[in-house]
Amino acid sequence: MCGRYAIIDGKRVLATFPLLQQVIERDKALAELPRYNAAPMQRLPVIAYRDGALVAERMQWWLIPHWSKEPKSKFSTFNAKSETIEKSRLFAPYFKSSRCLVPADAFYEWKKETVKKDVGGRQRVVSIKQPYCVRMEDEIPFMFAGLFSVWRDEKHETELPSFSILTTTPNELMSGIHNRMPVILPPESFGPWLDRDNHDTGSLKQLLRPYSSERMKAYPVSRIVNSGQNDVRECIIPLEG
Repeated sequence: MCGRYAIIDGKRVLATFPLLQQVIERDKALAELPRYNAAPMQRLPVIAYRDGALVAERMQWWLIPHWSKEPKSKFSTFNAKSETIEKSRLFAPYFKSSRCLVPADAFYEWKKETVKKDVGGRQRVVSIKQPYCVRMEDEIPFMFAGLFSVWRDEKHETELPSFSILTTTPNELMSGIHNRMPVILPPESFGPWLDRDNHDTGSLKQLLRPYSSERMKAYPVSRIVNSGQNDVRECIIPLEG
């Protein structure tokens, strides 16, 4: 799964990828950064084609189906499982024609570990969930594969764009931390993924594979990242020792 991530510099995101230099920024979507501990239900920058233009805009990280009567979901929709995406009644329509890129500089995952702690004056072995920060080895930005929906009220006076991040099986690096990881797309996949006229779900699904672990790194970080209220740089700083 992917339940927290960081996006630091919007200008660097656009400068890193030539295709994205044509992006139109809406409502300062990339300006209100950095976000060191982005969490579900927050409005975060997403890149997608809307009304024929490639835009960056803030969307809620928790997909609300366009057919929902209210702007909320009874299901957990911040992630979507790539292995069954084309069969999902909820996600399949968006996989076919409403795909997006979610820019990030890092994401977090929690690894179950055992440590020795002093409990009542005695050393005991206890289980903890240690957060890890996962980044590119050279710390450049990257893109998650996402799906988006635009919910509108009955009078079409109010709209709520929202998104989900696709997940897949872990690569070699992530397998020692968690049994899932977000889908990270290489730049050559941006075009076909963003193209809303591309309905070839067979070829699109081939893009949803684990990213190469050789280009990534992971390191333990402070447990302050456990709370989404702690949106500070310390979240991505490696633990000492």
